[in-house]
Amino acid sequence: LHSYFPANMATSIVRQQVLELYHGSNPEAKKLADNQLQQFQATPQAWQIAQELMGDSEASVQFFGAQTVYNKVQRVAKGYDALEDAQLKVAAGTIQQHILNPSLSMQAKQRLVLAIAAIAVHLCAQSWQTAIDDILTMLGQQPKCTWGILLAIPEQLSDVVHTYLKTDKRTQALLAKGDLVVAAALAQPPMSGESHTTTGTLSDSPFSLALQTLTQWSKVMGLPLLEQQGFADILGNTLTSGWSSSVCMLELLIEVLSSN
Repeated sequence: LHSYFPANMATSIVRQQVLELYHGSNPEAKKLADNQLQQFQATPQAWQIAQELMGDSEASVQFFGAQTVYNKVQRVAKGYDALEDAQLKVAAGTIQQHILNPSLSMQAKQRLVLAIAAIAVHLCAQSWQTAIDDILTMLGQQPKCTWGILLAIPEQLSDVVHTYLKTDKRTQALLAKGDLVVAAALAQPPMSGESHTTTGTLSDSPFSLALQTLTQWSKVMGLPLLEQQGFADILGNTLTSGWSSSVCMLELLIEVLSSN
């Protein structure tokens, strides 16, 4: 192969380079594969080929496909690449379908979660005003991924809004849906035997991710939790349960107290 990818790069050749990068033993070959794959990710063809890679049976290939999608989305969100809002919204729906695929690795899903969060932030004030509503429809089938997306939104927002974040139109559009997020979080029951520690990733329980989401939406975006209907009562009930000493609950309590 040359030091660049031709415009009509076949999925099989990209796959070969991914396997070389993640599993190869030759340092020079791995370096070459890395350089080629970075150049590939900058091409328009990367959008479509990434979809095919995510259908692969090899977890590392799935991960690279998902990482490529996230990379492409971030470049659009930060203004480096151009893509019509309508196309980006369609991409969000396609990504959601990949997330629902039980064969997709958790590591790949973690990257797709970030991609949807970035798209939601980018479009929520304009062409995808129902972003939060649509994301919440995934709760029944993929509760972890749903909360992973919602948890990632404040960080993705911070990546593109560097001043006056709490008054930015995207923040305000997201906060307008805050009651839906709080209601869903308060309805998320803890599971017996789950860990009380947190990682902020899909390895956490849905309950933990839901509480972490409320904490981050309050801390970063200014979501007024105590003004949300039923929040104080449910918080009090949870504090009297076995979850009062969990990290996610303590962090939420500290955030509520410090913001009021």
